[in-house]
Amino acid sequence: MPRPVVFLLLIAILSGAVPAAGATLFVTNTKSDSASIIDTDTLEAVGTIPLGQGKPNRIVFHPDGRTAWVVYDKSHDLGVIDAEARKLIKRVRIGGNPYNLAFTPDGSHLLVLDWSSDTSSDEVIFYDLKAEKIDGRVDVSTWPAHAIFSRDGKLLYVSGETAGDVTVIDVAQRTVVGRIVHGGGDAMGLALTADGKTLYAAAGENKAILKIDTGTNKAVGEIPLPGIVHEATLTLDGKYLYTTLRKINKIVVVRTSDDKIVATIPQKGYPDLVTMEPTGRRALVTNRWADLVSVIDLASHSQVRTIPVGKAPHGMALRPR
Repeated sequence: MPRPVVFLLLIAILSGAVPAAGATLFVTNTKSDSASIIDTDTLEAVGTIPLGQGKPNRIVFHPDGRTAWVVYDKSHDLGVIDAEARKLIKRVRIGGNPYNLAFTPDGSHLLVLDWSSDTSSDEVIFYDLKAEKIDGRVDVSTWPAHAIFSRDGKLLYVSGETAGDVTVIDVAQRTVVGRIVHGGGDAMGLALTADGKTLYAAAGENKAILKIDTGTNKAVGEIPLPGIVHEATLTLDGKYLYTTLRKINKIVVVRTSDDKIVATIPQKGYPDLVTMEPTGRRALVTNRWADLVSVIDLASHSQVRTIPVGKAPHGMALRPR
C-alpha cells in the first residue's frame, strides 16, 4: 500500500472517521439448543452457536465482553460461551434452579436468580468468579425474575414474578433493605432512568407499570396498560418506555414525559424481551412463537423488518464493545 494511502488511513482511524464495527446480539433459541448471532448494523443473523441439550434460555454477557453465560431451564445448569471463538466452552452448576443472571458492574461476581428447589430457596446467589465459589446468598420472595443495579452499583433491584414485588438488596452487605409490593403476578421487567431516580417495574397481571422513587423505595405512580405486561425497557435517550404484552401479541410504547401511550405495535408471536441496539435508532424484540426477532424503528415506532433465528428465541444479550 502506498505511503500516502497508509497515512490517510491512519488519520481517518485516529479521527474516528472509520465506522466502528457493528455490535453483536446473542439470542438463545430455547427449542433449537443454540444461540443465534445478529449483527446490529446489517440486521442479519451471522452465526449460530450450538449449546447442547437442556433448554438454553436467559443469556448475559460478562462486562468485559469475552464470555456470555447461559441458563439452561431443564438441566438447571449454566453454560459459558467464548464470545470471540463463538463456541460453548464449559457448563457449570450454581444453585438448584437458576432462572436468570446478572453480573456486578465490576465483573467480580455472577449473581444467580435461583428459584426454590430441593437444594435451594428463592434467592440471589453471589458467585465469586475468581475464586469459583459461592460467597453469599440473599433470600428474596418467590420466583426472582429480573434484576437491575442502581447507577452506583450499590443496590440491586429484583422482581418477584409470582410475589408481585421488587426486592432491594444492599450488594456489599448482602442484605435486603427494602421491598415494594404491588401484588401483580407475572411481574418481571425492570428499567432504570439514566439519573437513577426512577425505577419502572412491570406489574404483570395488574396490567400496569409501577413508577418507583429509588430515594424512598416507594411507588409514586402507575401507568395503566391494555394487557398483562412482561418487559419494560427504556430507549437510550430515556424518552420512551417499550413494554411487551406478549399474551396479546403487542408492543406498547409509553412516552415518559407524560406517561401516555403513543403507539401500539402488533407482533407475530409472543413478543418477549426488548433490547435497544447501540445507535439508539432501533429496538430488537424476540418473538418466541414466531422464531424471529422483530426490528422496531424508534423514530416512527413501527416494525421495519424481521430477522429469522432458531426455534423459540427468548433470551438476548448485547455484547459489550
